[in-house]
Amino acid sequence: MKQLETITKFFLYVFLVILSCNKSYAIEKNQSATFKIEKFFENLITLEANFIQVSPSGNVSNGKIYLDLPGKLRIDYEKPSNLLITCKGFWIVIQDREAKTTNNIPVKNSPFAILLENTSFLNNQNIKTEYSIEAGIISLKLKSQNNDNQESLVLEFSENPFSLKKWVIQDSLGENTTVLIQNAKFNNKLSHLLFFPIDFPEPTN
Repeated sequence: MKQLETITKFFLYVFLVILSCNKSYAIEKNQSATFKIEKFFENLITLEANFIQVSPSGNVSNGKIYLDLPGKLRIDYEKPSNLLITCKGFWIVIQDREAKTTNNIPVKNSPFAILLENTSFLNNQNIKTEYSIEAGIISLKLKSQNNDNQESLVLEFSENPFSLKKWVIQDSLGENTTVLIQNAKFNNKLSHLLFFPIDFPEPTN
């Protein structure tokens, strides 16, 4: 009986050691991921990339995205889409180049506010962050701490080599718009004219 008790205690000890190691490893991976993401955004000044966008209904669009921090954004859709989205301050401007209509949205009400208004969002107490690491992909979900109904933004990075691969905008109904990033170029000088477009320029061919 004493021998059985000793064996039981031994296996319990081994189990607790394994569990402790797994927890420590998970914490270490999260800390490493946090450090890499912090460094990425500390060093991010501009981004120029091609993108493929998949809407909640499955429609696919292509185009180019330009980001110049802080505050400047241009999303230029290729034909047959007619949309051009720009930002150079307090407003996201959405132009339909075929219908010749413009819609202005306050930056603070858009999912891009986290990136455009405050690049040090990882230390921002008003922003809720959730990490997951699976199959070499680091996912970081960002959401307002004070407004559960606001859209959330999920950034996905490859772990090795570390690189931004896509982001997912999740609306208040839980529907996702996925944007895949391709041919990204970082920290090249971008013309300020990109973010001050003429009215209703022709869509990209």
